[in-house]
Amino acid sequence: MSADEGIAYQATDLARNHREVIDAARRGSALIRDKDGLALVMAPAEETRRTREISDLALDLVRAASVMIPGGAARTAGAYGGMAWLSVLPIESQRRFFHEMSTALMVAASGATLRPVEILLGDWRATAEAWADPDTRERLLADEDTPMPSIEL
Repeated sequence: MSADEGIAYQATDLARNHREVIDAARRGSALIRDKDGLALVMAPAEETRRTREISDLALDLVRAASVMIPGGAARTAGAYGGMAWLSVLPIESQRRFFHEMSTALMVAASGATLRPVEILLGDWRATAEAWADPDTRERLLADEDTPMPSIEL
């Protein structure tokens, strides 16, 4: 009975069979065609918001990836689009971010919560903020050559 199952409701069904249409929308989505043939989708607002956030982030990720590939766009902040903050990170860190974010978005797109994506973005933005500070950047670059200390748990 949802749009995914191939049932298309008529606009008049909203008045005559509103409960059936709303129930279909609650289960996922309901496809409604108006008298001019325009297709409309009724779905839970949270799911629509989630889908939009995932698609916006995925598009930003594709834009940023075009800078990371050999022969891609020049590494300017503007080339990264909505992820301009990535431009201050070393290229290997950018690639690691791309891999981690791609994985997180795929999991979120499969129906999981967006919270891990939000946490990952926050962590990477904080990392970029550290790299943007000249003093911190100098220490980070020096730390790359220092072996990790042994820690007992």
